[in-house]
Formats: sequence, C-alpha cells, structure tokens
Amino acid sequence: MAIVKSEDRPMVEDPSSLSSAQMSQLKLYESELWKKACRNSAYLIKEIHYNTFAREWRCVWSEDDDKRSLIELQRVLEEVALPALRRVQGVLSVQRVVCGCNKEFKVISKLALDAFEDWSGMQFYPEEELVRRWHGIEGVSKIEVETYTLEPVFGPGK
Repeated sequence: MAIVKSEDRPMVEDPSSLSSAQMSQLKLYESELWKKACRNSAYLIKEIHYNTFAREWRCVWSEDDDKRSLIELQRVLEEVALPALRRVQGVLSVQRVVCGCNKEFKVISKLALDAFEDWSGMQFYPEEELVRRWHGIEGVSKIEVETYTLEPVFGPGK
C-alpha cells in the first residue's frame, strides 16, 4: 500500500483580484484546511482511492436488566475511550453507533493515514483497556475490532 501526496491546487487562480477582507478570510481558511482534509492518500487498486483509516470497536449488548449492558458500554466509552482518544494525535473524528435492531454498539475512530500508522504503533490505545472493560460487562458479547479505509464519496466531506 503506497501513500501518495495529494495534488496541491491553488484555492484562487488570481489572489490579487481579492479584497483585503477576502484575502484575510482565504488565509484563515487555508490555515485551518489541514483539519478538514487529509493531505495523504493511497490506492488499494487504481480505481479505489482512500485518504483515511478507521478503527472500529464493536460488540453486541443485551436488553436484559433494562438494557444495563448498553448503559455500561456508554459509561466505558465516556470514562475510558473518549479521554484517551482526545489525546491521540491526528484523530479526525470519533463516532458512536448504536443499533437497536441488532443490539450493536460501535465506536469508530477516524484518522489520517500517517496519524493512523503512528496510532497503530501504540497498539490503538486505549483499545486493550476498552476491550477488557467490555468483557467485564454482563450481557455484552461478540466483541470485535476491525480496521478499514474511508473515503468520502458524497456530501460535505467530499
């Protein structure tokens, strides 16, 4: 898998045509752009491009005891995962997914390619602690982790 630098394109063809206020806004936008778009990308094959990796932690919860396992999963997310993930350099987003039909609880952390490589070197901290805590919750089963690529194909992230 090769990581390649994305093309650098100017935001405006002729910056001299901008007013000073517009120029100021453009500079501010460009200074914050790295937070919105990943600079590196890779290809699985010529037609399949991606610019981020995601690490997913998932499990199945139970309706027993008034959905106690779901409550405990959320508590572990808030007490263990979120404080640690806030300190991981390069995290672009963290999402929690709860499916009521299949009783699934998922935490998906999205990182740029280079940041993900660094995080993998840290054994995806706090994954080990999170999985250990999930194993201790009665009613939680089928605990799994998975890494996959992400690439926006439609919408604001495209």
